[in-house]
Amino acid sequence: MFVGVARYDLRLPDCASLKDKRSVVRTLQSALQQKFRCAVAEVEHQDLRQRATVGVSVIADTVFHAKRMLSEVERRVEIHPGVELLHAWVSVLSPEDA
Repeated sequence: MFVGVARYDLRLPDCASLKDKRSVVRTLQSALQQKFRCAVAEVEHQDLRQRATVGVSVIADTVFHAKRMLSEVERRVEIHPGVELLHAWVSVLSPEDA
């Protein structure tokens, strides 16, 4: 079993308020959860209207599969309307890492 973890720093240029931001982030979270069956959470910049950091985790049977899933998640984040991906960080952990 392997756990893939990713952190995506986002810019939301079209958001004029925190309400706009919540709408964009929730739509992104829902799209990722439905398509990839992964855990998604906004983990930083909750008080800034045009910035967000989203954390994603997946569980897979191989390192390759975990990396592939997170690569597909990243592509989906990049094309999401109203989102500009500034930075992506990805790591895969195994039970031996504990």
